[in-house]
Amino acid sequence: MTERRKPLKRTPLKRGKPLKARSTLKPRKKTEGEAKPRKKLRPRSAKQEKVYEKRRPLVAKLLSERQWCEACPVFAAHDGVVTYRRRRSTDVHELVRRSQGGSILDEANCMTVCRPCHRRIGEYPQLAFDLGLAKRGFERD
Repeated sequence: MTERRKPLKRTPLKRGKPLKARSTLKPRKKTEGEAKPRKKLRPRSAKQEKVYEKRRPLVAKLLSERQWCEACPVFAAHDGVVTYRRRRSTDVHELVRRSQGGSILDEANCMTVCRPCHRRIGEYPQLAFDLGLAKRGFERD
């Protein structure tokens, strides 16, 4: 004798009925340019927090000494722009990345940049290497 198989259940879509909503929450409309929510970051370890306690005064010192972006003239020369707007520096960029063995406490490894230039350095790393705005770990002085 042959075994009888159970008939497959038909899904609501096949029967022409809409699916029921699983959640009662309405989806939020995203506005243009809105960033997606970030996950909560892990707290820093005690060892790493000590490093950042030393870094904060260094960053404040560098931003007060070097008030103008050091990357704006480099990008302007690369882009072939004669006149450009040099912005105030807001970020400290490390030439040699921490993952490549660069120190975040070494003043020679840091340069002050504005936010748009810092973003451009991060988005186009090969260009940053070519222009001298970033170095690989083995290129250290």
